[in-house]
Amino acid sequence: MLKAVPHASVTPPRQSGAIRANEPTVFQGPGGVMRVLCTTIAVTSHFFNMVPTAWALRAAGHDVVFASQPNLLATMRRSGLPAIPVGEPLDLPRPRDGMDAEAMPDDGTTTPYGLGYDIAETRPEVLTLDYVRGALAAYSSVICERMAGEAVLDDLLDFARRWRPDLVIWDAHTFTGPVVAKVCGAAHVRILNAPDHWPRMWRLFHELAAREESPPADPLADYLGGKLAPHGHAFDAEMVDAHATLDPRPEWMRPPLPGVDYRSVRFIPYTGPATRPVWLRRPPRRPRVCLTLGEALRSVGAKGREGVGKRITLPELLEAIASLDVEVVATLSADQLPPGTRVPDNVRLFDYFPLDELLPTCSAVVHHGGTGVLGGALVHGVPQLAVPGNTWGEADEMRRLAERGAGLVLEAGELTAEALTRQLSRLLTEPGFAESAGRLRKEMAATPSPHEIVPQLQELAARHTTPRRRPGDRRPGRSGRKGRAG
Repeated sequence: MLKAVPHASVTPPRQSGAIRANEPTVFQGPGGVMRVLCTTIAVTSHFFNMVPTAWALRAAGHDVVFASQPNLLATMRRSGLPAIPVGEPLDLPRPRDGMDAEAMPDDGTTTPYGLGYDIAETRPEVLTLDYVRGALAAYSSVICERMAGEAVLDDLLDFARRWRPDLVIWDAHTFTGPVVAKVCGAAHVRILNAPDHWPRMWRLFHELAAREESPPADPLADYLGGKLAPHGHAFDAEMVDAHATLDPRPEWMRPPLPGVDYRSVRFIPYTGPATRPVWLRRPPRRPRVCLTLGEALRSVGAKGREGVGKRITLPELLEAIASLDVEVVATLSADQLPPGTRVPDNVRLFDYFPLDELLPTCSAVVHHGGTGVLGGALVHGVPQLAVPGNTWGEADEMRRLAERGAGLVLEAGELTAEALTRQLSRLLTEPGFAESAGRLRKEMAATPSPHEIVPQLQELAARHTTPRRRPGDRRPGRSGRKGRAG
């Protein structure tokens, strides 16, 4: 069990004053000022995904605070928004690392995180009641607990009880968010950073369990109910679905899930502070191709020596792309390339490069299927060649993109140097891919921006927040200074 950091390190931005239980909260609906707590696991791409919505709320005059593990604190501060550390630094599990070998089925090495189950599984013949229940149990008790366990929850609750947020916005992988919202009486909204498999699998479990004479226990209800019970609350469907779900991905990538209140929001690329170099301000002499494996894949320890498929290593992939008459900009960290890797002359290699600056200048992008690069390429109308991973169902999303003519997919088992160069050549030479990518760019531009959904978030908070007095709030007509009434 992770040990919580001292509560003294989690100090609300405002000092507490005297509080009277019968005083109403200052937030009185769409015209008031909300306190918004945004929480995510300490994975940079998940945080980046939330920043545009957080800033839209801040620009509308609301108070916003981010909370995550300490190893994300510096990144959160660079966004310009207040941030607090909760719990201890996150030690992320790596895909295919065995985490419970005794409980793992024989095929466990072929599934994400070595759990023997894949929450993104869609094959009907695999999705038995036992499998679905096992997937929910494994992902909640192992993955969720390791990503944001008791130490995070304790510190987040300590902060929220004193600051009293009106709205909690939580990354859809961070189930401490709805627990805190429920305990503190706040409205809560989740924001997707990947395909929405949690509610899909949870609904499928109940559909299959309803056919049994003696239905098994709901593993997600057991897990989250166990977090809520010590605070006098019980599990309900809102712990899975939230009061609403913000989805920055295209609607056609979304599974049909009745009962989930999806709110489409435009993906706004954010990758932190950036400087645009001189070479990027000039048009490229040859088609420019971006190669990236994304921030999330780095966070879970993917390395080039392990390969990106069974038939090709990352250095070989780099050589294959560079063999074309293109300029390659590759964002690969030092531990993703083995020592001594030869970098071709037409390759610019960076440990990190802000994609929002790079993608508008590119003719194609080769990537792993992550939400950040997928969304950025859609926003800028760049054709995509995906070599999707198997962490959260990326392959299915990229197939849907390919069906709309804006990209191609190479499954890991199909990935060879010859296949890669052939498919990338198609993206660069066949005009239909760029035309389809341009259509999807217009579709994305027509989606409501984070600024435009702020009134919806205010309305949700007004409807679902439990009225109460908060520390630091003033009574009408009183000064609120320490030592006096208020």
